[in-house]
Amino acid sequence: MLDRVNKQMALIKPSGIRQFAELAAKTIGVVSLTIGEPEFDTDERIKQATKDAIDHNETHYPLNQGILPLRKAISEYELKVNHHHYQPSEIIITNGATGGLSAIFLALLNAGDEVIIPSPMYVMYASMIQYCQAKVVELDTTSNQYQIDKNSLEALITDKTKLIVITSPNNPTGAVLNQKSLDCVAELALKHRLFVLSDDVYHQLSYIDLPKLCLNPLLRKQLIIAQSFSKPYAMTGFRIGYILADEPIAKVITTINSYLVTGISTFIQIGAIKAFEVDSSAMRLNYQNRRDRCFKMLEEMNLPCVKPEGAFYLFPDISEFKMDSLAFCNKALQEYKVAIVPGVFFLGEHHIRISYAVNEADLYEGMRRLAQMVKDLRHA
Repeated sequence: MLDRVNKQMALIKPSGIRQFAELAAKTIGVVSLTIGEPEFDTDERIKQATKDAIDHNETHYPLNQGILPLRKAISEYELKVNHHHYQPSEIIITNGATGGLSAIFLALLNAGDEVIIPSPMYVMYASMIQYCQAKVVELDTTSNQYQIDKNSLEALITDKTKLIVITSPNNPTGAVLNQKSLDCVAELALKHRLFVLSDDVYHQLSYIDLPKLCLNPLLRKQLIIAQSFSKPYAMTGFRIGYILADEPIAKVITTINSYLVTGISTFIQIGAIKAFEVDSSAMRLNYQNRRDRCFKMLEEMNLPCVKPEGAFYLFPDISEFKMDSLAFCNKALQEYKVAIVPGVFFLGEHHIRISYAVNEADLYEGMRRLAQMVKDLRHA
């Protein structure tokens, strides 16, 4: 009966990242530096608020858009921290940022629309966009330190272009888009009447002051922001995020999101309110220290790498070894017992992604094994 399923499903492939992580888990003695998940536990205040909500029978249907106390808390937080002015009516609670992204693409895209995304990129975007019968247009940033060149971006814009997607800090590179990059995105979006989707899930894990995208107030009507509680608050299993959008667009996204998930568990939403009392700066400093140590190890290996300014990934260049990234990572897994993610999964061939969100002992042992592999390859 597979011939009877939606034909778009043929375009959707299982996550290569997950597949590689699962292969690593089945291989004895492997140190895995694959999954981008904080090793830290969720703060006790968040967990206790969630438990209390269950005990108080907050277990019934929520509003499709999300409970008002959480949307108010988000509105206050975004204004105070990010200077984003969004009313609760312009905020949608989603099933993590991934669920939010799905709702955004389904709400915005028609068959034949084009979506420009700087690469390397988080590859789940491409699958969701393809399902909508739209087209991903890749803007290669590897020759520009992962920054956006205005002329290169404008050259990709056609009458079919509807959306530009940016992620800063980026997965897999850890790069932060500078003000020049953001200004050209805003300028061209306004000029060509394009939506801009800013995936901000790593915003609170930036090691520098973040440049601002929405300096031009006119852009607000075209800007959509996706956020998540997962990374900065170690709440990956809670599966909760949110979207910020101008009210008319927020209503459209809410409509499709209500059909996708009805709503996010009420007690999870109540627990998430407590996240805004949690200071994630200690976690961020921990990651920055890991970044510094691991980056120094890459320098000692003489592996080229743009120094990350946020998130918890390194994306070194392995092109000198004349191997594609999948072959390199398979060799690392089988012969050196270290699991890293092939760059091809992010449209960044001849690179590998290293996650330093893992257990620290595993992290440095994995880096040591990678260093031995690099040494052996050069001596071969």
